[in-house]
This record gives sequence, C-alpha cells and structure tokens, in this order.
Amino acid sequence: MVSDLETGDLRLRDWAGLSCRPVYVYDRAFPVAGTVWEGEGTSPSAAWLVREGAVTVTTGRHKATARTGEWIVPSRGRHRCEFSADAAILSMRFNALWPDGRPLIGAERGVVLRGAGVRGLTRLAKRLERFATKSFTLADTGMEWKRADAVQYLELNRHFFAWLEVFVRLMTEEGCPPTTPARADERVLRAAHVLNTLPLSEEWDLEWLAKQAGLSVAQLNRLFVAAFAATPKAYHLERRKRAAAHLLREEAVPVKQAAAALGFSSACYFTAWFRAQFGEPPRRWLARREAEERARTQK
Repeated sequence: MVSDLETGDLRLRDWAGLSCRPVYVYDRAFPVAGTVWEGEGTSPSAAWLVREGAVTVTTGRHKATARTGEWIVPSRGRHRCEFSADAAILSMRFNALWPDGRPLIGAERGVVLRGAGVRGLTRLAKRLERFATKSFTLADTGMEWKRADAVQYLELNRHFFAWLEVFVRLMTEEGCPPTTPARADERVLRAAHVLNTLPLSEEWDLEWLAKQAGLSVAQLNRLFVAAFAATPKAYHLERRKRAAAHLLREEAVPVKQAAAALGFSSACYFTAWFRAQFGEPPRRWLARREAEERARTQK
C-alpha cells in the first residue's frame, strides 16, 4: 500500500509545517557576466531567469544550459555555474523547507525550464520583483530584515506563493516533484520547524524549545537525535554555519554585516566563532576558497 508521504497527499496540518518565504529577488541589479562559481548548493534555494546571454550549470557529467528567456535551477549538490560574457539574470532566492531542513524542491542536477509554460513563471517573477523593489528599496540579500506592515507582508507573500505554485508545477513536470516531510514524532517536527524559522540573530535555550514542543529537555534531545541524528543545538549550529558560509561566499556580505545577521554583537566575536567552526578567520577562508576556484577555472 502506498503511503500518503509517498504520494505527496498530506493533511493540511502537515503542509502547515512547510516554511516558505522569499529571501531576495533582483533583476539585473548585480553583474554576473563572465563569472564562474563552483561549490555546494545551499539554502536558500535559487532559480534564475536568463535575461541575456546564457548560464550553464554542470553537475558531475551532466550539463544544463539556459538561454535568454529560459529559467535554470542549480542543483543542491556540488556544481559549477558559468555565466556567459553577456549574461544578465533575474535572480530568485527563497526558502521552502520542511521541519527537518529538507527543501521542498531538491534538484539533483541543473534543471532548465523552457517553452510556453515559463511565460507565466516569468510574468509572476517580474511582478514580485517590482513589488519588492518598490516596497523594500532594493530587495537584495537583506530583504528578510526589511520592515513591513501587515498589508505589505501579505501582499509580498501573495506574489511569492503565486510564483512558487507555478515553479513547483513546472519542476514536477521536469521530474523534480516536491518532497514530503520526514517520518518523525510531530512534537519533534514542531521543534525543528521552530528552529528553521527562528531568525539566526535570536538567542534561545533548550528549556524554551522543549516548552514549544510540549516535551521535557531530555525527551526533546532523545527524540531529536532519533529523527535527525543531531541534538537541537548541533542542528541549529549547522544551520548557522551554512548561513555564514552563504553570506560570505555567495552574497559577498561584509564580515560586519554577516556578524549582525547571525546575532553577534561585534565582528570580533563573529570572527572568533567562525575560526572555531571553520579552522580559519572569515577573510582568510574566503580568500582560500576564491583561490581554489580560480585554480579550478584555469585548469
């Protein structure tokens, strides 16, 4: 017998555990022409509309190339992105995560969306970009930190969910159907959802998290490890580390700004924490990664 998790036919309360929000959207705001990037696909998810030129995503031996008017979705694994000398993109970055941290759409290799079906996706993306830029100045890497009233928040999400609906449908047609939540105690999934949606700048402790889940601290730790092979603290630490690497490497955010986004009171404290987690300070880590990338590109 096929289960609901296998068919994707879930209760509405299960879908309510899905955390979805736009992280940023911009149209040609940052130059990408002639650049090459290689690394792991990380949260948040990405989808790019090629406005000019071409974008190629290589995952292992698989190569996907999108040209003007087409969309390309990078893989979640290690991949290489190459932007032609005349490339320009509309970039969508968003989170659509289950409580266990898995993305709703997890492409194992680059996917190109083309044909008549992408017209609606493009139209909705442009509408979202115009609204976000008008309401939040440049809706770049810091959009989630912008301030909004209730009407702006709801309108932003109306535009975003309209785009996301079409995106999920097109990705499903390309053989990348949406994932389903992990099999785990609902109280643990609730705790993971809290951690996934909690701003990384906010402090928390195990007693508070256990109360949110309706568990004792001992129960929370035991069930959390059983579900995710990590304690809540270790789980949150990995999320923080991924965010730090993403901000510095992919978004080119200054160290001071990254420190503030992750809840550190100063760049010095952030640098000490980063050294403890990655083995070297942020600027040295970034310089090494960039040197490795240049070396790979020149081969």
